[in-house]
Amino acid sequence: MTDLLRRPSGQDARQDAPAPRPRRRPRRRPRRWTVPAGPTAVLLVLLVVVAAPLAMVLLTAVTGYGASPSALGSLGDGDLPRILGNTVWLSVLVVVFSTVLAAPLAFLTSWTHLRRHRWIDLLVMVPFMTPPFVAAMAWMDITRLGGVADMLFGSVVGGAVRGTVNSVWGMALVMSCELFPFLYLLLRTCLDAIPSSSVEMASVTGASRGHILARVVLPQVVGPWSLGALILFVRAAGEFGTPVTLGNAIGYPVLVSRIHRDVTIDPLDFSSASVGAALLFTLGISVWCVQQWFSRDARADGRTGRPVSLTLRGSVLALGWAWIGVVALVAVVVPYVSIILGATTILRSRPPTPDNLTLDYFAIVLASDQAREALTTSALLGAVGATSAVLLALAVTLVTALRRTPTGTQDATSGRLRSRVTDFLAVSPETVPAIVLAIGFIFLWNARWLPWTPYNTPWILVLGYTALFLPMAVQNIKTSAQAVSPAVFEAATVAGASSWLAFRRITVPLLIPGLVAGWLLAFLTGIRELVMASLIRPSDMTLLSPWIMGQFDQGHRTEAMAMTLIGVFSSTVVLLVVQTWLARRTTPRPAGEVAS
Repeated sequence: MTDLLRRPSGQDARQDAPAPRPRRRPRRRPRRWTVPAGPTAVLLVLLVVVAAPLAMVLLTAVTGYGASPSALGSLGDGDLPRILGNTVWLSVLVVVFSTVLAAPLAFLTSWTHLRRHRWIDLLVMVPFMTPPFVAAMAWMDITRLGGVADMLFGSVVGGAVRGTVNSVWGMALVMSCELFPFLYLLLRTCLDAIPSSSVEMASVTGASRGHILARVVLPQVVGPWSLGALILFVRAAGEFGTPVTLGNAIGYPVLVSRIHRDVTIDPLDFSSASVGAALLFTLGISVWCVQQWFSRDARADGRTGRPVSLTLRGSVLALGWAWIGVVALVAVVVPYVSIILGATTILRSRPPTPDNLTLDYFAIVLASDQAREALTTSALLGAVGATSAVLLALAVTLVTALRRTPTGTQDATSGRLRSRVTDFLAVSPETVPAIVLAIGFIFLWNARWLPWTPYNTPWILVLGYTALFLPMAVQNIKTSAQAVSPAVFEAATVAGASSWLAFRRITVPLLIPGLVAGWLLAFLTGIRELVMASLIRPSDMTLLSPWIMGQFDQGHRTEAMAMTLIGVFSSTVVLLVVQTWLARRTTPRPAGEVAS
C-alpha cells in the first residue's frame, strides 16, 4: 500500500507525468462570403440603373424638357385631376377583383386535397404569359356586334355581355384576369406556411371557424396580401396594353394612356409626360407607404410543420371545382377561344364552321422574316435581361441578406445604412409603374452632356429589363437565402475553403431554386413585355408585343392572333422544360445512388 501511495521521483516521475498539452492555435472565426466587388459597387449600379431614371422624371417635371417649360401648372386645371381619379378607381377595382379570383383558389390548392392537381398552377400561369392587350382585344372581339357572343347566345345576351365588358367594371375584370396570378402565388405560399398545429390547437380550445379565421389565419395572411395588393395596384396603374385598347375604345382615359399620347402623337409633349409620370411615381410611393403601415402589425412566426389539410365532400367539393371552372373560364377559356378563332377563321362574319377555318395564317406568320425576328429577338433580349437581373439580384442578396463581419455582427452604422439603401433600391421598381421607368430612361440617356449613351441600341433594353425584373429576382433569391443555415458557411471556412470556392460550391447551389424561379419569371415577363419594348427600343428593332400590336392597328388581326399563340406556346415550352429540370435536380436520390 505504501508503495502504491509513494510519490514517484526521478526517472519514474518523468515517465509517469502526463504529456504536456500541445499549444492550440487561435481559432479563426468563420465568416460568410461577400461580393468581391464590394457593396459600394452594387450600390453604384443600382443608383445608375434605378435611382437615376426616377430622379430624372421628377427633375424634368419641375424644370421642363428642353425648351418646353414645366407643365406642373396643369395639375390643378384641365382634365388631369379626372384622369388621376380614373387611374385610382380602376386600380382599386383591379385589386378587389383579383382578390376575389385569387383567394378562394389559393385556399383550394393549399389547404385541400386539390393541391395534388399541379396542372391548376400551370393553368393560372397562362394569363401571365399572354400579352396584356391581347386579352383585351380578345374580349372586344368576342363581344363585338355580330361576334361569337351574339352568334351563340343571341343579341340580347350578347348585348348584355358587350355592355359589361365595354365599361370600367369590365376593363378592371379583364386586367384582373391577367394580374391575379401574382396575388394567387403569394397567398398560396402564405397558406402553405401556416402549420396545421396552430389551427388544431385553436379548434381544440373551442374556437369557432370564424374565430380561427380572424385570430389565427388573417394575422398571418394580411402581410402577404397587402404586399400583393400593392403590386397589383401599381401594375394596374401602370398597365399599358388594356388602357390604350379597351380604355380608349370606351372613352376611359388613365394616366398611362395620357403619357402614351404625349410621347407618341404629334405634337410631342415630354414636359406633360414627365408630369404624368411624376404623378404615377408619387401614387406608387404613397400606396407603398400605406402598405407598410397596413402590414406593420402583421406577424408570421416562421414555423414550419405539417400543412393544413381539409377534406371537401359533396356540395362543398362541387362548389370548389365550380370556382376553379369559373376562374378558368374567365381568365383562360373565353380569351383563348377568341384568340384561336381569330387566328383560324377566314371570314369573321360567318360562324366558325369547318369550311371557314384554316391554319394558313400560322404558316404566313412563320414565313415572315419580320415576325420570326420579333419572336427570336424578344426571346433573346428577355433571356439576357433576365440573366442580368438575376446576377444583380444575387449580388444584392449577398451584400444585404448574407453579408456579415468576421465577428458575426452586422456592419457598422455606415454599412447598415448602405445595405438598407441597396435593399430599398432593389425593390423600388416594384413600387412604380413600368412606364415611369421607361420615361426616366428616355430623359436620362438622351441627356446632351453624356459622352456616350446606350440609347437607340439593344443595351438600353437590357438596362430597362434589368431594372424592371430586379424586384422579382431579389424576392425569389432572398426566399432561398432565408433557408440557408449559417453553419454551412462556418463549416466551409473551418475546412479551409476560400471565399470563391465557398461561393461556387455552396452559395450558388443552395440558391439555385431562387435563381431559377427569378430568372423564369423575368424571362416570361420579358418575352411579352410591351412598355419598355414600345417606348425605348431602337427604331430598327422588331419585338414581339409591339409587332402584335402593330398588326392589330393595321387590321391584320388573324396574323396578330396567330403570333400570340406561337409566343404563348414557346413560353409554355420554356416553362415546362425549366420546371422539369428543377424538379429533377431537387428530387432526393435513393440511398446509395451516385450521381453520374
